[in-house]
Amino acid sequence: MKSKLAIITYISLVALLLAGCAGNTTTYQQTSQYYFKGKQAYQNGKWIKAIDNLKLFILNNPGSEYADSAQFYLGESYFNNKEYLMAISEYSQLKNKYSYSPLVEKGAYKIAKSYVELSPNYHLDQENTRKAIRNCQSFISNYPNSEYVDEVEQDIQDMRNKLGHKMYNSGVLYRKMHRWEAAVIYFDNTLNQYYDTKYALDAKLDKALCLIKLRKFEDYKELIASIKQEHKDNKEIKNELASLKQTYKNEQKNIKDELEKSKGRF
Repeated sequence: MKSKLAIITYISLVALLLAGCAGNTTTYQQTSQYYFKGKQAYQNGKWIKAIDNLKLFILNNPGSEYADSAQFYLGESYFNNKEYLMAISEYSQLKNKYSYSPLVEKGAYKIAKSYVELSPNYHLDQENTRKAIRNCQSFISNYPNSEYVDEVEQDIQDMRNKLGHKMYNSGVLYRKMHRWEAAVIYFDNTLNQYYDTKYALDAKLDKALCLIKLRKFEDYKELIASIKQEHKDNKEIKNELASLKQTYKNEQKNIKDELEKSKGRF
């Protein structure tokens, strides 16, 4: 009797397990359609529809063979829809959850590109520009042989130019207000921090003008000699150098006139 009861119990358990497996298979088949619908929507440029379907698939099948691909396409859909912060979040999930995936490299690249896209005009806050540089540098460090390295290096240079522009422009504002010493500080910061940007030469020329106005003539002459030496093949600065030379002469004349006036008082 006990033996017969044990057999019946065993058969019941097996039946339940089989039913559960069949149920799981059915559920997977039902939910896997979201991946294919999402991918198709992505390929058709329907980003919102792609996002909705891919999120449903990942929610129901986080361990699926398509999970890393779905996660990547989710990030891509947000990126193409210009929702860059959401894209960064999804690409980061790809890196964290599916580190084995061959798509991780491109995900890291797109994180950097997302921050590049978030980088604002130079006169605004540049925190995202700095994040873009950090993520670009991290990408190159982690994937030095990637096909994207040249592009990412150019992104770094573009972001540095933007930061250099912001620093240089601050000096220009002080120069326009005739606050020569404050202007020199910003021009020096441009030269020290963004020496490799297209604003470095402009910073030197503007600094030279400020030195004239501050009557630091020895520093001015030293700087001009440096500019001529470093940019001797640059014919475009000829007019700027001529203008500075005339400003220098005018300031010398101003000093002479001031001395004459001061003598006349006594």
